[in-house]
Amino acid sequence: MTRLLLVDDQQLVRSGLIRIFDGEPDLEVVGECADGDEVERAVVRDRPDVVLMDVRMKRMDGAEATRLLRLRPEAPAVLVLTMFDDPDVVAAALTAGAAGFILKDAPGEEIIQATRAVAAGRGWLDPVVVPQIFDAYRSDPRQRRTTDTAPAAGLSQREREVLSLIGAGATNTEIAARLNIAEGTVKTHIGRIFTKLDLRDRAAAVIFALRHGLTD
Repeated sequence: MTRLLLVDDQQLVRSGLIRIFDGEPDLEVVGECADGDEVERAVVRDRPDVVLMDVRMKRMDGAEATRLLRLRPEAPAVLVLTMFDDPDVVAAALTAGAAGFILKDAPGEEIIQATRAVAAGRGWLDPVVVPQIFDAYRSDPRQRRTTDTAPAAGLSQREREVLSLIGAGATNTEIAARLNIAEGTVKTHIGRIFTKLDLRDRAAAVIFALRHGLTD
C-alpha cells in the first residue's frame, strides 16, 4: 500500500484528490496539509511514501517545502501539482528534488498513474510542464547553465540525441518518431542514460540537459 500526503492550501483541491484516490486498492491518503510549513511535521506523523505538493501556498511555497523535505533521510518522493501561474517556482521545485510534475486539471486517471510512477521511483513529467520550466530555467542566471558537456562524455551519440530531446520536453513517442526508432528502443536508451549519469528520473534528466547545454 502506497501512503499519500496531500499538500494544498485549498480544501476543495484536497477533497477532490481524496475522491480520485478513493477506491484505489494500492493508494491510501494518510494525511493532509494546508501549507508547506506543515509538511515536515506531517511526514514524521503520517510516514507517507509520496507527497502530492502544491506549488503556491501562503506561508511556504512548494519549492521550499520540497527542498527541506529532501534533506531528510529516506524522504518520501514529491509529486508537484501545478496550475502554472508561476513557472519560476515550479522550476525551483524541480531543482529542489521533486520527482514529478502534473497539472491539477489533469484527468484523475493520469494523476493516479503519475502517483504510482513516482512511488515506484520512475518519476513523471507532464509534457505541458517542460516548455515553461525550460523558459524559467534559461532566464534565471542562478541556474548557472554551462556549455561543459564533459559529464556526458560516456554517452553514445544516440544517447546524447535522446537526452537532448528529453531536455526539450519530447515524450518517448515523439523521440521515437524524431529518431525513427522503436519506442521500446527509446526506453532502453533512457535507462542507460539514467545509469551512466546517475540520474534518478526524467525530471533530473531535463535539468542535466539544460544545465550542460545539451538542449538547443
